[in-house]
Amino acid sequence: MNEKNNHYLSFKEIITESIIRDLVLFTLLFLFVATQNWDNILLVLFPLITFTFSLFFRIISSSKHRTGFQNSYIIYNPLGLEKRNANRLFFSAILQLTLIFWFGAESLYNPHLVEGYIAYFIGFFIFFYTFGFFLIFIDLWKYSKIEIITTKLDDSMTKQNEIEFAADLNNVVAFLNLKYYKLISFINIFTFLILNSTNVISLFLIENIPVLGFQLSLPGSGNVELGSISVSYIFYGILVIPPFLSVAIFFLNYKKINLFNFEKLNEILEPLPKNLQIKIVESLKSLNRKMKEKLSME
Repeated sequence: MNEKNNHYLSFKEIITESIIRDLVLFTLLFLFVATQNWDNILLVLFPLITFTFSLFFRIISSSKHRTGFQNSYIIYNPLGLEKRNANRLFFSAILQLTLIFWFGAESLYNPHLVEGYIAYFIGFFIFFYTFGFFLIFIDLWKYSKIEIITTKLDDSMTKQNEIEFAADLNNVVAFLNLKYYKLISFINIFTFLILNSTNVISLFLIENIPVLGFQLSLPGSGNVELGSISVSYIFYGILVIPPFLSVAIFFLNYKKINLFNFEKLNEILEPLPKNLQIKIVESLKSLNRKMKEKLSME
């Protein structure tokens, strides 16, 4: 029961200052956009999806530092460095909302200028959206791992023991191999380039053949100087593809990292004192149910 309480948090404990900060800032910008009375919510879905992913990683990052893993012998990062992922996605979401608000304001107060840079707005908007998801995978190989590391040894261990075990106290049990990382990198870069290139091409086609897209109303579309703008149907694909691929890649990465070599684990644990071995194994068991079953069998 104590083990469970040590590694699981209540909803109240999960809500940290960083999460509240992100929620407040995003909500304020979102409300600013909402006051502009956008008829179509399509554009707003992009930052909402990005922020949802950011919040997911922020919750994981905050929770890990408030559970027993803060002083644990295990570094467990099956999804990479969650805090960095959250920061990158949050920055992307804020940029998207800011761009929507600015474009909406321009359509209200300077409608005669909007049509001249619609293509630039959509181009940068899609770039910010796809770039956020692109960034979270560029250093996934560096942080995705299960590592046994003891920086705070038991009081019962002497200085001589500390020196003797120093070479064995920093060991990676599971990591993202080079072949798998190259595959992720290729998919990541290819998707980023294709989506942005396709968006640029579609902007050119829509400008010359408006019937290829659909009409998107702006807050200032009621003005005689500004009608609705034409947007390519590719917009829907760009909205769905980055989050779908991200979920798929992170799911596969999670499974791969958790399938570590138990023989390697035994080699790492063997030189350590028995009480330290028990603590490390118990920490590993608390990570997930399948790992607990395998370690219990061992």
